Amino acid sequence: MTHEPSPEEAAAARLIADPGLVQRRLSADLQAVAALNRGHVRLDPSAGTEALVSQVRDTADRIGFESPLAAATLSKRFSVELPLSERSPHKIEAYHRAATRTLREGTLASDQPGSDRTRYLDFQRNAMEAGLVSLTLSARIHLVSDGSAWLDAFGWPNSPKRPVHTFAGSPEELISQAQRDLQAEDVPLERALLMLLGATLQSGNELDLTDTLRLQIAESVTNRRGELNICISRAEDYASASEDGPWYSACLYRSLLENVFEKFLGSATFDLIDEEELSELDNELSEKLPHAHTASASAVPARVPEGHWWWEMAITEHGSQP
Repeated sequence: MTHEPSPEEAAAARLIADPGLVQRRLSADLQAVAALNRGHVRLDPSAGTEALVSQVRDTADRIGFESPLAAATLSKRFSVELPLSERSPHKIEAYHRAATRTLREGTLASDQPGSDRTRYLDFQRNAMEAGLVSLTLSARIHLVSDGSAWLDAFGWPNSPKRPVHTFAGSPEELISQAQRDLQAEDVPLERALLMLLGATLQSGNELDLTDTLRLQIAESVTNRRGELNICISRAEDYASASEDGPWYSACLYRSLLENVFEKFLGSATFDLIDEEELSELDNELSEKLPHAHTASASAVPARVPEGHWWWEMAITEHGSQP
């Protein structure tokens, strides 16, 4: 059990100490959204695909979410899905800047009809993480019959047909990057965990590490136990929503955690985290993943360890999409 308060407990304590905190933060976020000068744009719904893509690219720096509140909320929630090089302390601005880049540089991955003659256009681009991991970002446009269009979602694809993350580095390169990330206070723990998972996958689950190196990594993770709790909370958020879309994100976060528990922390795991909280996370995955109807076997990363049962549950319980 960790002696540090959970993220929820810490947030509650701040609210009790400062009841006006939420309103001030919301006001500041909405001001930041207004400063972007984004919103609905006008497109020609009768245009051919090539012309429509050109219109989207031309308006990429003006198109925003349907409401300022959605723009603020989604920016804060999904900015963690951006590669580190595209993040900023100004999360709302960085998030929308990355969305603009995706619309301008990405390829049209799908053009799907919705209800009442609406259309959803999904633009995707590949970005690099430390030169060792390629990740996919997806910006979805909602176009209605009168020509109004807005940004409907941005981040990792909700319904990927291939792995969102592809590891290009060797196990040794990924481990070295993870060590550097763990020592850098300005690098989120999630990226170090991503590198560690990549090393496991690239080695075929046969990491060849010295006891000294394992201990060094374990100690570095232990020193960032507060962030480890945040990772668990994020995994819980993805798990609770996985039935409606982010099944890949839920599985990935659970694998990030399991890999560091199994390969590095070992028996020290439950000195750092609440065993009951981890059990609740797994129960949530067991309940929601069988209903994740957009899950696709082709999106599961290569060489996932057999013990990471959540991936298999997502793609087999309901009959995976091809």
